[in-house]
Amino acid sequence: MIGIILALLASAALGLGAVLVRKRLDESNVLNATVILNLVGNIILWPLALLFTNLGTISLEGVLFFAIAGVLAPGIFRLLYYKGMETVGTSANASIYATYPMYSSIFAVLLLNEILTITNWIGIICIVLGVVLIERSLYKPKTENSRFLRKGLAISIATALVVAFAQIIRKYGLSIFNEPMLGNAIGYANGFLITLLFLIFSQAKRNLSALRKDFQLFWKAGVALSIGWILAFYALSNERVSIVTPILQTEVLFVHLFAYIYLKELEQISSKLVICALIIVLGITLVGIR
Repeated sequence: MIGIILALLASAALGLGAVLVRKRLDESNVLNATVILNLVGNIILWPLALLFTNLGTISLEGVLFFAIAGVLAPGIFRLLYYKGMETVGTSANASIYATYPMYSSIFAVLLLNEILTITNWIGIICIVLGVVLIERSLYKPKTENSRFLRKGLAISIATALVVAFAQIIRKYGLSIFNEPMLGNAIGYANGFLITLLFLIFSQAKRNLSALRKDFQLFWKAGVALSIGWILAFYALSNERVSIVTPILQTEVLFVHLFAYIYLKELEQISSKLVICALIIVLGITLVGIR
């Protein structure tokens, strides 16, 4: 039960963080925002990790899994996620990203020898249906932006694949070395290094000079996301992947809620998009049923 509660709290924090990023993203860029978010996470997580982890029991194998998962998420994941947000909008991006439990289930079958029930497959069908409906609502015939929107949707789907694989690797790490706080800190450290390398080699020196201003824009979002990741790690350490992952994706509903509160001038939340999100969440719930 504690795992379920932690997952719900994590989804609320992650949804708030995503909306706070979108609110200020037009004043900066995806790369700078991602660097700041990962920096804030490291500032928060490493002191906590060193305080609450029994360093005498460290498993190098577990640390390796945490490091690999961190490269994928939050490293590559955040770059893709916020690029998708910038392209198709917060709500649509979050709805499509919410399909990642479908990929997690497929990876679990292939890598963990798990078996999907009929209920699980019905959930997968619901998820796919929700994504198709979102695509139909985004693509307007004879519009100039159809190729741009397709690119954005491709980025959102790639984000789902990356984070799904990261969840499997993260669970391996926790099964070997059950220290969620340290695992989270290691993941954030690798994520920060990945995004910092992207920033350095982007040949956009003005990005570097703007980091101080961008810290003021995104530090609150960084705190919210860090809290969300801490809660998600502890949820995953207390509960099965197939239970935690679907619950975490109630984040899409919190994104809609906070977007309605904070982003009225930036985004229009249509009833069709909300219905699509609910279909996806229903599918995610069915995927998680054993």
